Amino acid sequence: MQQRENTLKEWLEKLIGHSMFTLIPLAGDASFRRYFRLTVNGMSRIVMDAPPEKERLEPFIKIAEILALNDVLSPEIFAINRKDGFLLLEDFGDKLLLHTLNADNVNFYYSQAIDILFKIQHAWPTESFPLFNTQFIQEEISLCKHWFLQRYLSLTLTSSEEKLLIELMCWIAEQINQQPRVLIHRDYHSRNLMILDNGLGVIDFQDAMRGPLMYDLVSLLKDCYLSWPRAQVLQWLADFHRRSTDIRDWSLDEVIRAFDLCGLQRHLKVLGIFTRLYLRDNKPGYLQDLPLTLHYVRECAALYPELHTFLDFLQTRVNLP
Repeated sequence: MQQRENTLKEWLEKLIGHSMFTLIPLAGDASFRRYFRLTVNGMSRIVMDAPPEKERLEPFIKIAEILALNDVLSPEIFAINRKDGFLLLEDFGDKLLLHTLNADNVNFYYSQAIDILFKIQHAWPTESFPLFNTQFIQEEISLCKHWFLQRYLSLTLTSSEEKLLIELMCWIAEQINQQPRVLIHRDYHSRNLMILDNGLGVIDFQDAMRGPLMYDLVSLLKDCYLSWPRAQVLQWLADFHRRSTDIRDWSLDEVIRAFDLCGLQRHLKVLGIFTRLYLRDNKPGYLQDLPLTLHYVRECAALYPELHTFLDFLQTRVNLP
């Protein structure tokens, strides 16, 4: 780790022309990337440290270019070190949407966030982006089984429960594949939207794919870090339905169903991700967000008759410590 920081400092010294700068570590995210705030000559920049053996720079660089082309505020890239895995980025500050949202301002900020989402969904060119397909959907859901159910809760699944989960994965994939495919951020929520003087800035977009229309909307409106009454969520969803050109022939009930089932896939995945971060990566901070994430899963399972057998499994077998 120290050797890597030395390599970073050597690169910055060559880039800046001297060593009169400060480098302060910032809070990390749910990846192997690290971030630093660089201060030099009265200016502030962000340094991304993405170890090449664990993280790739190219997706971030490519998507940043596409977002900029489509009028989405994302950090400008000032310098690239592909060999060592470093980027020098524009500093968007520390004002996360998460820490600002309240009942009085949420309509104002979510309206902006949905405006940006439309830009992302119709951004181009995106033909080369990986596809959020059946295999990928099922692999993500399987994280819940392995890390959340078996490793974290120490459940030994019966053969009928194994069969139930396999059928659930196949059914969810079938439902999600009926949605129009657009560019999706894949983590479009209050921790990845920054409040700037000229609007909301978007960060952490390097995992973007071509995927279901509802994915980013459910990430925003059924955020794993904060929640809103379902009636309010449905109002935002109805507004999205009225404005979206991709689902003009869908009824509102069809939109709600697609939204909920996309959320179910995402939240099952997140249960696996959060517990994997704890068990494998020694990052316990996300455990506090398990109750809300599990609530979203239970809520969806209760709403749709096709999921009531799964709901029975949740009610009888799944209890947080």
